[in-house]
Parts: sequence; structure tokens; C-alpha cells
Amino acid sequence: MTEVSPELDQTANYPFHRDPEIPVVVPLCGAHGIGPYSPEAAATIKVPPKPPHIEQLFHVPKPPPSAISPQRLPGADPESTATLIRTLSHNHITWHIFFNYKHFHNHAPHHLLAIWALGASGPVIEAAYATHCVYQRPALESPGHITQDNLHKHLNDERYYSAYLKFFTAELLKRGFSECLAEYVLSPAANCTRDGEEQPAMLSRFLMGVLHPFIHTGYGAEFGLTGVSAEGLAMTAVHASNPDLIDRNWFPDVVSEPDVKGSTRSALTILSLIVCDPRLSNIKRIDSGNVLNEGVKRFGAIIREYVEMWKFDISSEAGLADAVEELSWVNSLIYGVGGYVSEQRFIADFFLMHLLTSSLFLPTLLAHVSKYSSRRLLLLSYFTTSLVYYVARGRPRPDIRAFYQGTQHLLHKVPGTHTSPAPGTLPDPSSDLAQTPNTWLPLIQDTIVHPNEHLCKAQRALAHYSTLYGTRPKGWALELSRPEGRSLSAAQLAREDEAEEKVGLKELDGTVFLRIAMLTQNRLGWMREGEHEDHWDFNGFYAEDAA
Repeated sequence: MTEVSPELDQTANYPFHRDPEIPVVVPLCGAHGIGPYSPEAAATIKVPPKPPHIEQLFHVPKPPPSAISPQRLPGADPESTATLIRTLSHNHITWHIFFNYKHFHNHAPHHLLAIWALGASGPVIEAAYATHCVYQRPALESPGHITQDNLHKHLNDERYYSAYLKFFTAELLKRGFSECLAEYVLSPAANCTRDGEEQPAMLSRFLMGVLHPFIHTGYGAEFGLTGVSAEGLAMTAVHASNPDLIDRNWFPDVVSEPDVKGSTRSALTILSLIVCDPRLSNIKRIDSGNVLNEGVKRFGAIIREYVEMWKFDISSEAGLADAVEELSWVNSLIYGVGGYVSEQRFIADFFLMHLLTSSLFLPTLLAHVSKYSSRRLLLLSYFTTSLVYYVARGRPRPDIRAFYQGTQHLLHKVPGTHTSPAPGTLPDPSSDLAQTPNTWLPLIQDTIVHPNEHLCKAQRALAHYSTLYGTRPKGWALELSRPEGRSLSAAQLAREDEAEEKVGLKELDGTVFLRIAMLTQNRLGWMREGEHEDHWDFNGFYAEDAA
């Protein structure tokens, strides 16, 4: 391997720096350059030819695969779509999936697809991509090929990213996304081998790295882009694993086709119980680079107890939609209501924000899973991962009553220059509603042009949930768990009722998504309206910080 340039710091968050004024040119030959980059070494590396099927990998995005997948806003046109295809193609053949040597992920496809779906123009998409090019790591040609025979031999080895990318690209083009997801992520063979051998654990890899492989693959599936799906599966393969994250008994070879009908205890009730569990009090700080692994080690057994309580219907599309909705609410509450401290302070936690943005891809990925047992496996594994991150970041206690009292003023006011409504404007020219009749519209406008690549993902998720679930009235959440369907004692039922009361679950309604979106935009900055860019929070919610 070529020696690392002496000025390259492999411990840095951003080891690569390029002049943003100098455009990055698509190479005549295809990808891959080198990993430990130096200009001198780059000139000596022979690169493979450009993939002949690039147009099969990146094209006009396909419609969403599910009725509850996110829909696209008006705004896409030939120019913006051509820019999207060109930038995604360039990213695919030019950059590694990790932009540094600490396995920080390439987010360019997420950013570009999210703002295209929100209606961004071609120049905005081009400018967004440029913000990523200045620090991306050149892709590395792998030392060897990946085949069926050595598929699991080079897992967690980032040098083999391009080889896995080539392998999964060929498999996706030949077999389609659904079959590849089933065989290479969800099957027992992709996760469990004979005793004594190292486990492939592909599903745990899929959920590692703050759920980035799940998110990246989800983008490919949502937009029908084989190139992005292949990147996500290759990212999965070169991620570390944690076999302890997922219960072996959840796999299809243990539970064939479970017939679970009727939700008897909701995910929201389970969240309420976790919030009130004294065993999970006073969480000690966990290093940000080890949140999931340490969380599984400390709290995995307790969290698995709670996940096993969740009952849902996986035998019908309606039941599956209900399960997805519950997880969407849970992760929105964890991030948004959990982060609310007071009217003056909102903690937009970087890790918990990923629970929100990843949940957006549940309906899309599940649309490609036909086996009931695999649906159950994916839902239980995702719920477990979400709860581990929640507890391991300090288990912020959502107070829904205080949240609603402190955010009422956010529903119809945005910062910036206001208009002067003419006489006759509805409902009254002096009303806030005349200035901002739909708060989502200026919020989305600002989101599209904000340079933070996570903000557009978070706001797109919240806007989608507002579209689907915004009509839910207060009290609806208490109807999800039916006592008659649970074999519980009076004391156990009283414990659940008490937990739901402490959290304030009966106050929850469909305005929660807009409230969270406004708090998030306020935290990151309304740049279109003249505010400076701000950032996510990384400190967590640990006991020593509250002392």
C-alpha cells in the first residue's frame, strides 16, 4: 500500500481539505484513486475503467415503494434531476464511503436526495454537493475481489469497500433489492454460522454507526437507485458488528412465520415504562465513539425485556403501518420532546436525531420484506437499537405537558422579514395566520438552502410524519394498548397507567412534529432569514451534567 502523505492526520475528523473554489472534475477513468491520499501517490495509481452500467445505477428516481413512504414536494424539474444524477454518479465513482479514518460516513447522497425530494433547484443541489467534496476521502481500489466464496472474509475491512460495492452492484442488477436484502442482511446465513466461528452478523452491521448503513440503503430503496443501495450494502459489510445487539431467537430459522395479530402493548407505552424504570436512572457518561456497544453491554438485557413486550400485527399492511407509526412517534419523542429543556433551551442531540431520520426508511425497507418472520426481525432489531441509543445517551425524560405549554407560540411564527398583508387577507391582515398560514412552507424553504446535511433529513422526516399523523387528536395514544389483550395483573396495568401519566402521553397530538421541527430550526439557525449557522449538540443527557 502507498505510504500515507506525512501531512495527513489519520486521527483528524477532516484529514482532507480542498479549495472549494476549484471544481472537482469527474475522472475520465472510474473510481477509486487511493485511500491514504497524497498528490504524488495519486499520479502513480492505476485505476479501473469507469463502470459500463453507470446509467443503470443512477437515473430519474422512481416513485416511493409504499403509500406511507415519504412523498416528494413540487419543485423537481429536468435541470434539478440531471444535476442530482450527475452528482450522485460522481460521488459513487470518486469517493470512499468513509471520509476519514475514524469511519465517519459520506453523507453526500443523503443530502442531495433529501433536498431534491423537497424541491431544490439544480444550482442548490450543485452547491450542496460542493460542500461535501471539499473534505471527502478518495476511494480506495481494494486489494482483491469479493465473491460468494469469500463474502464474509473481509467484513469490517474498509479497504474492501470498492470490492463489496462491485459485488453488491452486480447482485442488485441481477436479483433486485428485495432478494438481496433478504439474503445478505436478514437471513440466518448472513448473521449466524456454526458455533465457534466468527458470526457475520450483517443485521447488526446494518444498524451500527448510528444507523448509517440502514439510512444509506434506505435512500437507495426509496428512490429506486441501485447505485445508492449498493453503497449502503457495501457500507454495511465494512462496518463493525455487535452480535449481542440482536436476539438469536428472533431469526427466521428459530421463529418461522409468527402469527401475531392486534397490538396489545404499544411502543409508546414501552417508552413510558423505560422512562420510569429506576434501573435506568443516573446514566454515567459514555464516550461518543462507543455509544451502542457500551449501551448494549450495560443495558441490553433490560432493553430486550421491554422490546419483547411489544406486540404488533405483521400479517397485514394495516398492521405493519401501525407498527411503523408507533416507532415513528417513539423516535420523534425521544429526540424532540426529550431534548426540550425549557422555552430558552433545546438540546438537539446529534445521536438521537439519527433515530428520527432513520425511522423515515422503515416503510420503504419493510415494503421489500415479504416474510412475516423477517418483518418481525427487522422491527424488533430496529426498536432495540433505538432504545439502546436512547438510554446510552442519558435517557432524557420527555415531559409532554411542559413541552406543549412551552412550544405553543411556535406554531404560527417564523423569524425574518414579514410581509404586509392587504385588506381582506384571511383570516385578518393583522393576524399571525395571515403572515404564516402554513408554518411548514417557510420552514422547508429555509431547510433546502441550509448547508447542514442532517437538517434536511430531520425536517423531511418531521414534515412527512405531520402529513401522515398530523390529525391525531389528544388521547389517541392511550387507545393503542388494549388491556383486554394483555395477560397482566392489576398491579402491572396500574404500573403502565402510571408511567403513561408521568410522561403525559394523553396530551400527545399531531402538532408535535411541527413543534419539534421549529425547535430544531431555531437551534440550527434560520440562515435564509439572516441567522448564523449553528450546530447539533454532542454532550448527551448524563447525570453528572445535571448535578
